[in-house]
Amino acid sequence: MTIFKAADLAGELSSIEEDLELLESQNEGEEQTLSAGAEKTELIEKRDRLQAELEESAVDFTVQALEQDEVERITKEARKAASELADQAAKDAASYARDECRRAEVGDGKEIKEAVRRAASNASNAVLAREAGLHVLSHAIVTDTGARAFTPEQMRIMSEKLGQPQMNKLYGAFYDLTSTDPGSFVPKSQKPGPRAEG
Repeated sequence: MTIFKAADLAGELSSIEEDLELLESQNEGEEQTLSAGAEKTELIEKRDRLQAELEESAVDFTVQALEQDEVERITKEARKAASELADQAAKDAASYARDECRRAEVGDGKEIKEAVRRAASNASNAVLAREAGLHVLSHAIVTDTGARAFTPEQMRIMSEKLGQPQMNKLYGAFYDLTSTDPGSFVPKSQKPGPRAEG
C-alpha cells in the first residue's frame, strides 16, 4: 500500500488543476494574451513541481492480517498502557465540560453531571481507541522480511506526520485484510471444487 507523507500537496494540486481548467475555458476560442500565457506556464510549472514532491513523499507499506485473538490481546495491552493518558483526558474533558456548563448558565445539577460524565467518557474512550489502533497497526505493518516495521511509539509519530486521511487508508487496508474471507483473493481457476470436464 502506498501512503504519501506529503498528502496535503494533493489538495494544492487539485486547486491548481482547477485553475488551469478555468484559465483554459476563459481563453477558449480566443488568442491568448501574454499575461494569460505566463500565468498558465507558471501554473503548469507549479503543478509539475508539486506532483514531483508528492511522488517523492510516497512510502510503500506492507500490511498483514492478524488473527482476531492477537488483535484482542494487543488491544487489551494498549488500553492498559494508555490508562493514564485516558484518565488525564477524562479529567481535562470533565473540567472543560464544567466550565462550559457554567458559561452556558446551566443550573440543573443532573444535567451538569450528565454533561461532565459524557465528556469524560468520550475523551477517555477516544484516547483508548486511538492507542489501541496505533498498537494494532504497529503489529500489522511489516518489512519485506515480515518483521515489525514500527513500535507503537514510532507509529504514533508516523501518525502525526501522515495525518488522519493517510492513517485511515492504513486502517482501511488492515480492516479489509482481517474482515475479508481469504478465499476471495484466490482466482476462481485455482479454487477447489467441481469443474466442467471438456
